[in-house]
Amino acid sequence: MKNKILDLHGVKHADVEDRLIGFFFLNGYTQCTIITGNSQQMKNIVLEFLDKHDYNYYIPSHNLGEIQVWD
Repeated sequence: MKNKILDLHGVKHADVEDRLIGFFFLNGYTQCTIITGNSQQMKNIVLEFLDKHDYNYYIPSHNLGEIQVWD
């Protein structure tokens, strides 16, 4: 299965959780790459969501602006 990508570039911080809910719960994706870019606030929002919903993830050392998620 091809890895799905959720690119959050240009998304307002206030809209990130809605995007994540749609991506994971409405579309049913469990393995993906989330592109956060360099915004620490964006990363924090995404990481809090992933922790809250018990997703496994890591941030690869070669690209700190993405988060890899798996089930």
